Amino acid sequence: MTASFANFDPDFASFLTRNAAPTDGTHWSVARNFLLDERITRERAESYKNRGAATRHGNVEEWSTRHNAYLKKEVFVTGDGLEPPEHIDVGDLDVCPDTFRSPAVFSSLGSTLSFDLIRVQKVESFKRALNESPETVLTWAAGALASDREASRDLDELLQRFARKRKYRPVFATVWDDLSDLFGEIPEQDSPDWVDTLRDRLGLYTYDPKPSGTLEKIDPIPILIFRYPIAALPRLSSLDDRKRPLAVPCVLDGDFSHAFCPSPRESDTGHTMDLAGAASCNELTREVLHPAMRLRARHLFRVGSITRPVDPNAIHEQRGLHLIYLRECFRRPEYGKHTDEDLL
Repeated sequence: MTASFANFDPDFASFLTRNAAPTDGTHWSVARNFLLDERITRERAESYKNRGAATRHGNVEEWSTRHNAYLKKEVFVTGDGLEPPEHIDVGDLDVCPDTFRSPAVFSSLGSTLSFDLIRVQKVESFKRALNESPETVLTWAAGALASDREASRDLDELLQRFARKRKYRPVFATVWDDLSDLFGEIPEQDSPDWVDTLRDRLGLYTYDPKPSGTLEKIDPIPILIFRYPIAALPRLSSLDDRKRPLAVPCVLDGDFSHAFCPSPRESDTGHTMDLAGAASCNELTREVLHPAMRLRARHLFRVGSITRPVDPNAIHEQRGLHLIYLRECFRRPEYGKHTDEDLL
């Protein structure tokens, strides 16, 4: 059974409605997402409320603080510095995030073990987590792609340390088939602007080499692209060995995101909002969440640098188009009307 924050708690709904109205506010799209999301289970809504996050907050900063407290306790499981487990006991709340505790939110893609997923990781994140220089990481990555054994060992060790440091927070990933047109059999055959196009298709709004309103020069953002089969994901005690836990993303699975937009209840996955605008509803990129896992050097697929700035008007311009496509794909002509009629 699902719950909508539009009618779950009157005080919280009133707070969300007030902050969703002006598109020049700081959290208008986030508030709209909370009113729009149809994939919240009743249990998760109660858990969110019990953490003091679903109430009439004094301001969005207070809401953000409560939201982050919920994430820290229920979603970003600490892991105590250990490597993410390959088998997860759904009843162990110290290991299993709230995201994967209900089978009602799982995607059928979890049964397609041979399908590949794509994950993007900023090289800078290794510096923040492990104080490893970007230059060193890029050297190891280049060596691993060239099948250098020593570089592959170094990268494997780095990824192991990173997995331990990252906690057991759920991982956003996309479906390889939806992005394969950007890549050739070898890097030399890739689309010339694949890195920036990939960023746009995945809705990575914060991956901006020149933040809006600054006079700074473009500062390229190096990224690592990992590709791995669904079969490589951790197993969940509530599923048989022929399935892996892939969840449909909802507003309670991560930090506040202006580029996130929940998909209708009929959808088997989430969908990223293309920052440059998808050409049709058939070109939306599917998105899922899976449990934390240790990546391997063999999963590294490409290395690149984002150089194209994000259009500062992207969210305002593309959210309406994204919702129109979701309406078409899932035959929901009224979807988003109560939250985003001004953009449709």
